[in-house]
Amino acid sequence: MEVPRSVPEISLVRRWGGVMLSRAAQEAPGFVRSLRDHALRLLDGAGVVGASLRLRSVLSLPWLTVLCYHRTAEPIVAEDIDGEVVDATPAQFDAQLRSLGQHFRFVSLDEVLGATRGRPLPPNPLLISFDDGYRNCLETSLPILARHGVPAAFFIPTLHVGERRLFWWDHIAWILRHSSRELVELDFPRPLRLSLAGGTDEAHRELTLLVKRTRGLDLPRFLEALERAAGVSLEREEERRLVDRDLLDWDGVRALERAGMGIGSHTHSHRVLQTLDERELELELAGSRHELERQLGRPVRSIAYPVGYSIAGEQHLRRAVRDGGYELGFSCRAGVHPTRGGDPLDVPRLLMEKTYDAQAFTALTALPPLAPHTTIDAGWSAA
Repeated sequence: MEVPRSVPEISLVRRWGGVMLSRAAQEAPGFVRSLRDHALRLLDGAGVVGASLRLRSVLSLPWLTVLCYHRTAEPIVAEDIDGEVVDATPAQFDAQLRSLGQHFRFVSLDEVLGATRGRPLPPNPLLISFDDGYRNCLETSLPILARHGVPAAFFIPTLHVGERRLFWWDHIAWILRHSSRELVELDFPRPLRLSLAGGTDEAHRELTLLVKRTRGLDLPRFLEALERAAGVSLEREEERRLVDRDLLDWDGVRALERAGMGIGSHTHSHRVLQTLDERELELELAGSRHELERQLGRPVRSIAYPVGYSIAGEQHLRRAVRDGGYELGFSCRAGVHPTRGGDPLDVPRLLMEKTYDAQAFTALTALPPLAPHTTIDAGWSAA
C-alpha cells in the first residue's frame, strides 16, 4: 500500500540493531543495506544465525513468528497506481518457504486462534499472512504455498473486494500521475501546496500520511477535493478496470478458503483505526466481519489492522475490536508473539521486503530482533 509500498511508512524511520536512522541517512546510497549486510556478515562469521536456527529447530521456544506479505510478483512499473506493493518475487517466496520448512512448523490461522482458547501450538510455530487481497494471492502465492503444503492467512478488506473500489492510496497515486499540473493546491482538510514538478513521490508520501494521521477525515470528500485540485477525475469504469486487474473478487476469496487457507478481516475500507469515531469503527470492524461471514458461510474471528499500529494501550479500540466479534488481532509491530500469556489482540508480524536476500531473510527469521523497525513501532500520532 501507500508510500513507498504496501508496508506503511517503512521508509521514514528504520532501526537496525537498536540504532534509529534519520531519513537523510536512509536515503544515502546503499546506507541501510550496507549496514545490514555488515551486521549479517558478523553474525554469520560468528555462527550466530546457524546456531540460532538449530536451537529453534530442537527447542520448544515459546514464540510464534508471523510473517506479513502483501503480494508475490515480479517487480513491476505501474504507470497508473502504486506499483511497489511487492514483497517477494515468486522465486524468492518459493525459496523462503523451503528455508522456513527446515526450521519451523507452519501453522494455520485456525491453530493460532485455537491457541488463544488454550490449545497448544506445535514447537517453533510460524504463520504466513497476506494483507489486502491482491489477485496474485490466488494466481501466484497459492500454488507455491500448496507445493510446500503450507497454510496461510489472507486478510480481506470487504469494501474493495465487494464494491470494486481502489484503495485510497492507489486513488491518490492515480490522481497525481494523471495530473498535468506542476502545482496542486488542496483546500481540504487543510490548505496544502504540493509540487509535482520533480515527480509525484513526495506528494504521494505527504498525502498518505495525511490520511493515516487525520482523525475524522471525510475520505470521499478528500479524494474529490484532490481530483478537483489536480484537474483530473477517475471515472467509475476505469476504477473498476484497475480493481479487476489487481484485486480478488469474492469467488477468488472463496477459492482460497476451499484450498485450506484461513480468511480474516482487513476491515471494510482499510482505514487506520486510530482515526475513526465509534460509528465508523462499527462499520469497519463488525460490518466487515458480517460481510465476510455472509460470503464464506463460516465464522470469522481474526483481523489484521490496516497499516498495523498496535492497539495494546488503546482501551476504546480494544473494546471496539472485541465488540466487533474478534478474538485475534494482528499488528505490524515488529517482533514475535509469546505462545503463552501474549496479548491476542496485538500479535506482531515481521514485514517482508523484496530487498531481502536469502542471507538477510534467514537472519531475520532466526533472530527477530534484527527486523527493521518502522514508525509503526513508535505508535500512531495525529497530524
